[in-house]
Amino acid sequence: MIDFRYHLVSLISVFLALAVGVVLGAGPLQNSLGTALNDQVTALRADRNAIQARLEATETAVNERDSYIEAAAAAYLPGTLEGRDVVLAVLPGTEGKDLDALSANIKTAGGRVVGRVSLTSAWVDSSRETFRSTYAGQFVGYLSNATSADGNRVLGQGLGKALTASDSNAITLMDLLTASDTPLVTVDAKPSGPASMVAVVGPRGAGASGSAGATPTSGQDPNAWAGVFTGLAQEATTVVVGSADSGTDLVATLRSAGASVTTIDSVGQATAAVSTPLALAATAAGTTGAYGFDSGAESVMPPVKK
Repeated sequence: MIDFRYHLVSLISVFLALAVGVVLGAGPLQNSLGTALNDQVTALRADRNAIQARLEATETAVNERDSYIEAAAAAYLPGTLEGRDVVLAVLPGTEGKDLDALSANIKTAGGRVVGRVSLTSAWVDSSRETFRSTYAGQFVGYLSNATSADGNRVLGQGLGKALTASDSNAITLMDLLTASDTPLVTVDAKPSGPASMVAVVGPRGAGASGSAGATPTSGQDPNAWAGVFTGLAQEATTVVVGSADSGTDLVATLRSAGASVTTIDSVGQATAAVSTPLALAATAAGTTGAYGFDSGAESVMPPVKK
């Protein structure tokens, strides 16, 4: 049987252990633990400072690169688009300052921005895929080479003709594109005349600084753009400027789908704005390319004509 002496010894042992713990905790263990925690905090603070320094150095390098590109553009852009009229086709979510930068460089290159239209989300609305396929049938009679079974591609051809021609067929096509309560196109600045080139401008990527991003919302199929811009490029000299930060971004989608259209990634950076008139000129001369820094790019910038 367990007697009183056993209980007494057990209680003494417990209190002795507590006393030893208190002594150690207030003495050598406390110092050791405090030192370890201080060392960890110091190390974390050093890591944070190092990361901050690298970020600042990277930002400085990017700013210096952009400043150099913008300064050099003043030397090699003039005359690149002399006498060419360009219309801007703008996707949802595109930032105004990016449009301003592209327009300024087109002007520096000798071109003119003669109008601007917005392409609505109806182009990629999954619930309207059947409608677009059927609606494309109304475009065929106004196009000379609409042979594709892809309704999105036919609609893209219609857009190209509507923006770059002035005959009655082009007028009818624009009427079709802007018709209904949910039109495919809205006119922001009515073209002063038919353009010879089309610059499509999309939003920055989801990870871009100061941007809400371009992540597709539920019910949208960004792959539809591949057919649209393949058709557009078939009808008119076309360059698509956007993001390729993630696989669902505009330019990344076009490249992965193998769309036959010139693309420029890194929209919002000086490189993209300066590359746009160069790419338009190269495309007009028969060279389709993929330019920028992200996946699928063939070179950083288009060739510069001497």
